[in-house]
Amino acid sequence: MIEETEKPKLDLAFATLMEKVEQYGEIVEIKLFIGGYTDTVDSRSYNQGLSERRARAIAGYFRERGFRMPIRYQGFGEDALALETNDEVDEIKNRRAVYLLAAWPPTPGKNFPRAAWKNL
Repeated sequence: MIEETEKPKLDLAFATLMEKVEQYGEIVEIKLFIGGYTDTVDSRSYNQGLSERRARAIAGYFRERGFRMPIRYQGFGEDALALETNDEVDEIKNRRAVYLLAAWPPTPGKNFPRAAWKNL
């Protein structure tokens, strides 16, 4: 579920994504990859599930808004922190989602540590 306070931010991201689809969509078959992330508060297993739900909720929101290209999502929990912290640190920069428009899945690395994308 997307909180009302987050919808304007997602609507802006959606508009940007649609601009890029308009620009490149006829050149290459674009897919949207959404990675969800968390901070280090709570257990690793809880955070993994939370990040997965975050990515899935955003994917669903974009689909409802009219994104028709394939959407893949995945949660990375606290495995790809934007700002390294100790356990149990409430860091807003780590509670995020990353959107990537690409023809192929991203290669595992710092921002996308695994390649286990799920189809929406």
